Amino acid sequence: MSTPPPDTPGPELRTGDATFDAYAEAMGSDGAPLLGHLVLYSVFDGQVTRDDLASWFAELDLDESLLPPPLRHTDAYERVTGPNGVKVSYPLDDPSAVGPASKYGRRRGRNEYVTTVTLMVRPVRRDGGQIVRHVVREVRDEERSNLEYDTRIAICTFDRDNSEGSAEGAGTLTVEENRSAIARLPEAEQATVRQMLAEVADSFRHRCTYLTSDRLRSVVRQYVENLNAIRVRSTGGVYFVHRQHAEVLGALRELVGRFGQGSHLVRVPLPDQEEMREMIITAFTTKAKDELDDLARDIAAAQRNGKAAEAQKLYQRFTTLQAATNEHSDLLSTSLDDTKAALQLVKIQLGGLLATATEEE
Repeated sequence: MSTPPPDTPGPELRTGDATFDAYAEAMGSDGAPLLGHLVLYSVFDGQVTRDDLASWFAELDLDESLLPPPLRHTDAYERVTGPNGVKVSYPLDDPSAVGPASKYGRRRGRNEYVTTVTLMVRPVRRDGGQIVRHVVREVRDEERSNLEYDTRIAICTFDRDNSEGSAEGAGTLTVEENRSAIARLPEAEQATVRQMLAEVADSFRHRCTYLTSDRLRSVVRQYVENLNAIRVRSTGGVYFVHRQHAEVLGALRELVGRFGQGSHLVRVPLPDQEEMREMIITAFTTKAKDELDDLARDIAAAQRNGKAAEAQKLYQRFTTLQAATNEHSDLLSTSLDDTKAALQLVKIQLGGLLATATEEE
């Protein structure tokens, strides 16, 4: 069973439930005292191209400046053959039992160990024309405290397309088996090795064509946060968005519903009640305090290290946080005095760095 990604809320909210639908409809009516919405979303893999996404953004009148950049072949290669890319592990006595590396190699019983094989991709060479990586076979024998390696089961080569007019990062993947090395392996293991090599090629083609669930999840997260959303859950995945963005959230809900099967975005209407306001204000002030603490540390580090050139980037972070504080203060009808006081202290600190930058110019 796959593990839900970090931005995926826990249990799926069943929006088809009659009670919930009635509540959402009542709270969404014109006369309801609505504070805003809690936004939850889950995104799963599908077959969404970047062109599909651009077309849907235009159709739903979404901000096209928040579209992800075009897919690059070199990024697909790096991801598939990188540290978190394609890798398989299996016990030597049963190569068909592919699973996580940690699943094997433990003691099955007293004085009984499992000899584990792991197939992984390791970097070899990189230049302006090619990126070359080898598929390595690692055999771990815990009983003898021994590691053995076949360092070139296959070669994964990315040939850059440097021709005039080619897209940025364009290129092709070639997976070349080392037939003599594979032939020396037990027959059952040869099949597992070839399956792994096929997975490398298939994953590369998929990533060159379709946006992964991680990429799509990032698009949704960035769009929601661009609405000055307040993260209600520290690990992400649950946000508060003010009622003025209800129409945009409706468009995002339609967009996410077109992703992979099971993908959805839920808008939970939040009534304008004191308890709800306190929850949202607490979430915002906690987030703002953390960001201000980080900003203060970065300003102090820039002053200490004489990096006045970073002043403009730090100032941009300050103004973004200041604008969010002012907006939420108005929308939530609260003063947010503590956050504004902290902003003033950081502003003084930042002023000293900006003065140093001006003197250097």
